[in-house]
Amino acid sequence: MSEESLKEMEEIYQKYCSPLRKYVLSLCRNTSTADDIVSETFYRAILKIDTFDGNNLFGWLCTIAKNLYFNQLKKKDNKNASLDDEDFIQIPSASNVENDVIQKNQHQKLMECISELSETEREVVKLRIYSDLTFNEIGRVLNKSENWARVTFYRCKEKLKGMMIDE
Repeated sequence: MSEESLKEMEEIYQKYCSPLRKYVLSLCRNTSTADDIVSETFYRAILKIDTFDGNNLFGWLCTIAKNLYFNQLKKKDNKNASLDDEDFIQIPSASNVENDVIQKNQHQKLMECISELSETEREVVKLRIYSDLTFNEIGRVLNKSENWARVTFYRCKEKLKGMMIDE
């Protein structure tokens, strides 16, 4: 591999590593698992770069990462809490226990509501909130327009507000 190719790969990694990690974290909610999947994603991308059509690199990386995550779920029974799981090892302070419980319940309720959205709606919400992507980037990842991503996110947000109030 030439020095120019290595520099190009490093630039791609610098640009997409953080948003890709946020996206994977939104899927698995475990930092060590997310780090493993992101590493494996870039490794697979390097191996299969000849299959990339040259259009929407971040979308291609997200697809690889999502497939790796789903393959991992198929192989492994994820019912047991990992010792690396931040929720497993976090100990709330005594003074904020009540607030922590309320906040955790609201977060859990929100996650349940998000899981009731369609797959496309969940993708838009996760890409916007967890991966911190712009509407333009979301549109490119999902092969839609920026306006479609903006409208879909707004509708999801309104739907989630309604779901949270109803419960």
